Amino acid sequence: MPCLSLDGIELMLREGKGLESIAMEMTWQDFEGIVSEIFSANGFRTFRNFRFSSKKKRYEIDVVALALPRVILTDCKHWCIRQGKASSLRAAAVAQSRRAEEFALKMQEFACLGMERWGEVTIVPIIITLYQESVIENRGTFVIPVFKLNSYIEDVRSGMCDENKVKVPRIDAWQYRNGSRS
Repeated sequence: MPCLSLDGIELMLREGKGLESIAMEMTWQDFEGIVSEIFSANGFRTFRNFRFSSKKKRYEIDVVALALPRVILTDCKHWCIRQGKASSLRAAAVAQSRRAEEFALKMQEFACLGMERWGEVTIVPIIITLYQESVIENRGTFVIPVFKLNSYIEDVRSGMCDENKVKVPRIDAWQYRNGSRS
């Protein structure tokens, strides 16, 4: 099966294929791509598979979605229904929360994201899943099924999720020379 897009999924649905069977045929790369497309369709700039190091550890964020003043850090979980998933999701939420904390500490080094002139940033860590899960939130990281992502984006835009944030003041004071902080 070729890589899926939102248009491809819409076409398959019109042809009578069930959403669950489409989801089961998706690869994890397709799933990340769909999530990225949803953010883009909602006016966010997106970066996939964003990697960085902090304190001698390597981190990867599946989708970084940017729309002033918010940065949504997304971990995509293309998991089928299985036993023990709730504890795995809680552990994934803790890990995503930690990635968000490390991202906030290193933001001044991420010139490629184009945030150096933003005044303040709200960082929102989330996990996107295929299905509605029993875990909805853990340590400030929300677990959102992909079919609810559009409404969650509207909640984030309205500021409803701003209590679960990391504020980083004075990004506009960053100085760059030759791509490095001075």
